[in-house]
Amino acid sequence: MSFPKLMNMLENLHLHTPDKMLTVYLNTDRSDPDQQGGEWKIALKNGFNRLEEYLESAPEEQERLKDLRPKVEEYVHSKERELPRSFIFFASRDSGIWEALELQVPVETNFYWEEDPMLDGLKELHESHPHTGLILIQQNQVKILTSAFGNLLSNESMEFDLDTDDWRKYEGPHHADASMGSSKSNQKEEFENRVKANQQRWWKSLASMLDKKAADEKWDRIILVGNKEEAAVLEENMNKEVHETIGKNLLNENEHHVIEKILA
Repeated sequence: MSFPKLMNMLENLHLHTPDKMLTVYLNTDRSDPDQQGGEWKIALKNGFNRLEEYLESAPEEQERLKDLRPKVEEYVHSKERELPRSFIFFASRDSGIWEALELQVPVETNFYWEEDPMLDGLKELHESHPHTGLILIQQNQVKILTSAFGNLLSNESMEFDLDTDDWRKYEGPHHADASMGSSKSNQKEEFENRVKANQQRWWKSLASMLDKKAADEKWDRIILVGNKEEAAVLEENMNKEVHETIGKNLLNENEHHVIEKILA
């Protein structure tokens, strides 16, 4: 579920006793010095224990919490081998609400049992790590990463093929001569001249595609990464606002590392 749809659903939820909303923010960030010994396991256990103690005078609510507890615990423990930096849960037994978010940004651990979901923490995270389109460019190659909350949501690679005069997607490792068509190995200089001659046209074509993708994906931010002159030409041809340009060549780096470098 997209963030706008999730927020719209949660903001319009209001439950009535004894049905209430369990909201859990759990920090599992192993890069945190305070998390080196798996302290999140203790925090998870203690958070639920405190809520159950608080609900001793409300047995119907306590029963509902106890039904939800193993579902949350089992979900978190099932991810232990590839633990994200944090989890956020929104759950209620009677209403059947179950939203489990795995994030690559840390959170402050908190447990809530209220009639409404506790959304302030999620909204703050969205403000600091919004839905972002990262456009990595290098000559006639481009990689488009979509990220939210520090997570890589999608990854698309394309290159402008001079033989077909169009952008085409490719998968797997890039080969430096992939766009040279029949001229492959013996026409390098001619190929480079054709690249320069066609750049203006393909930036316009790419800008149009990016504008559409930004609208379809509902990007909150757009960041261009690559040669600043090339990025400036691309930005000039885009209708959508470019929020930042970073002059680094990260096209061939691991996508998750790119997100960590730029958005952490």
